[in-house]
Amino acid sequence: MQIRMPLMVFAFMILTACGGEPSASPPPIVVNIPSATQLPTPSPPPAASFDFSAVRARIDQFTVNDVAVLVGDERGVLFRYERGSMTANRPVFIASASKLLMGLTAWLLIEDGVFSASTPVNTHIDFWRRDPSDPRSQVTIEQVFAFTSGFNGTAEQQSCIGNASYSLRRCVQEIHDGGTDTPPNDSFNYGSEHMQIAALAMIAARNRSMDGIMRERFLDRLGVSNETRSTIGSGDNPNYGGALRSTGEDYAKVLAAILKGDIFRDRSGFLLDRVGTRPMRTVPPAISQNRLAWRYGWGFWKECSAPTYSIVCNERPVISSAGAFGFTPWIDFDRGYWAVIVTEEPLNRGFDPAQLSIALELQLQPLITSALRR
Repeated sequence: MQIRMPLMVFAFMILTACGGEPSASPPPIVVNIPSATQLPTPSPPPAASFDFSAVRARIDQFTVNDVAVLVGDERGVLFRYERGSMTANRPVFIASASKLLMGLTAWLLIEDGVFSASTPVNTHIDFWRRDPSDPRSQVTIEQVFAFTSGFNGTAEQQSCIGNASYSLRRCVQEIHDGGTDTPPNDSFNYGSEHMQIAALAMIAARNRSMDGIMRERFLDRLGVSNETRSTIGSGDNPNYGGALRSTGEDYAKVLAAILKGDIFRDRSGFLLDRVGTRPMRTVPPAISQNRLAWRYGWGFWKECSAPTYSIVCNERPVISSAGAFGFTPWIDFDRGYWAVIVTEEPLNRGFDPAQLSIALELQLQPLITSALRR
């Protein structure tokens, strides 16, 4: 999410809930049964009864021609629309949408007892400083996923991350040896170094590759295809916060599982705001230029349509994880649906694909709510 572009005028869409005419409810079915028999809970209406015409019309206005959109709930896909050459099963680079999958992996390892949120990373990284007087010794698993670790290098800065001539271990040691940029737990800084550190800690703790850990822990269980994996070409040192490939279909299975919650013991803990009152010093252009009052969770954004982040946003979360090339997944837990925008736009066309996709996401949200009658 690195390319900057002029502010897009869509903030009013955040505060409105317009568009989309819900279809008429079918007439009730009267069944004569004994009064002592309890009626079963009615099932949600089938997808065919939902009117997504307003959603489809808005996608047709999207600046990017090659785009697919999936919408569903814990049961699966309720709406699918593909335009141009993009399809929901085409593998694409998902960039920072990788962060949500990394965060989910770590949270499941916490629930497995491999480590805890408060575990110092030096527990699993043997070269990491342990001297209590050294700020690096204070860095925890939670901080690297909340982007409050103090290792604030960004993708715009020269780095060993993604360099195939480095091993992951050597790259993280170089990051470690360079020291923290800010005190650990002091402020939020969106960048690439946090998750590179997290990846080495998880790999060391499980003695498996990152792809292997993900596949063993939840990808295989959810029926996610082998197209969802780290990109080839960087050895064991890809950008773990932004180098996964996936498809809309694959990612949708993960979103549905998170929404349903049956892969967790503590989903509410996973969804907590991890920034709190800390200043958000480094924020991607797609967020900052649109003046979005979002916070950060465990590898994902916690959205908020209010001018400032409020308790309502925390208690009725919408989480998302947009990628630099426009791939944008989100889950609305209050209204009980997930969605993903599938696109893969180059970064050299004079606009920010992430910013465009976030704009589309915010414009689709009230239309989807109307279509689902929620």
